[in-house]
Amino acid sequence: MLGFQGLRATTSTHLGCLALAAVLFGTVSSPTVAQDASRGAALMAAARQAIGGENRLAAVKTLQVTGTFRRVIASDDRDGDFEVFLELPDKYLRSEKTGTPGQPSAETIEALVGTAIRDVVRGGGGRGVRGGGGGDVAGNADGLPAASGGDSAGPADGGIGRADDRGDADGRGRGQGAGENVGIGPGRGRGGSGVDPDTQRRARQAEVGRLWLLWLLRTEIPATWIGIAESPDGKADVLETRFADESTRLFLDVASHMPLMMTWQAMPGRAGGPGGRRGGDGRRGRGQGQPGADGPDAGAAQGGPPQPMMFEMTFADHRVVNGIRLPYVVTRGMNGQTIERWTIRSYRVNPSLSADTFTR
Repeated sequence: MLGFQGLRATTSTHLGCLALAAVLFGTVSSPTVAQDASRGAALMAAARQAIGGENRLAAVKTLQVTGTFRRVIASDDRDGDFEVFLELPDKYLRSEKTGTPGQPSAETIEALVGTAIRDVVRGGGGRGVRGGGGGDVAGNADGLPAASGGDSAGPADGGIGRADDRGDADGRGRGQGAGENVGIGPGRGRGGSGVDPDTQRRARQAEVGRLWLLWLLRTEIPATWIGIAESPDGKADVLETRFADESTRLFLDVASHMPLMMTWQAMPGRAGGPGGRRGGDGRRGRGQGQPGADGPDAGAAQGGPPQPMMFEMTFADHRVVNGIRLPYVVTRGMNGQTIERWTIRSYRVNPSLSADTFTR
């Protein structure tokens, strides 16, 4: 099994993105403390020009991305297929499918439509979804897609669990069939952490915002320049923006202005993004995926208070699709450890999406 170091070795990118990941927030240097909004705007415009130009990027309203993923967290090693759908202004769905050939497969879905969060697990024994619909927040601090089989919150027998505005007293959904668990709205799932619904919503919105930044350099508010990050392999301009009140930093190659990576910091349970570490039936899942002392919940596991964690996402192997340079390799990591790699198979720019794309 490839461990963290093995996975990291397969995801190195030009200009030492992973070396830049090591510096993260700590070694950004700037001659002044103040943020430079005008320089940030100019650099963002240059970056958007580098990947395709303002007109092409502004014309994109929908995006479909398909590929494979490999995720290694503690002793849990899994891989599978994923698909992401995005539609402006506020629709998102990510599906992950895992399974061993010849055995029942599992599909895990996370979605956001407007302000409504929806998480679903189908097949694979129906291990459940956090009934709060914000499963990626309630029990997950790894900054990875909730679409990996998350901590069970619905019934283990595969019944459909729907959390209303209050949720059931014990957080259990109401079983209404076999093979599917659904979490909708702000109810608290069994085994969930009871995270505030607004926190769940903001975390999911921040994750969606970062995906638009990843693929199209689109931001909700103007980015400001805060300094230059240096590594033995090169330098990067660092821009800062915010998604749902979460600060995110974008690293741009100083010469080409191509995006290299982004970083953000969050407390455990507020990292946003996909991930469930337990459950699911990964093709290569080994062990129970319980975090070790150096895992995402290290502080809590050792009895101390949760500690802020640094998350990073790198992007490389850009190829031209419909006139836009899009990355075909994306890695995600936390606290300097690479834990997930996406290998993109295809992009569809401005596909016509049916009405049920985000509610399936």
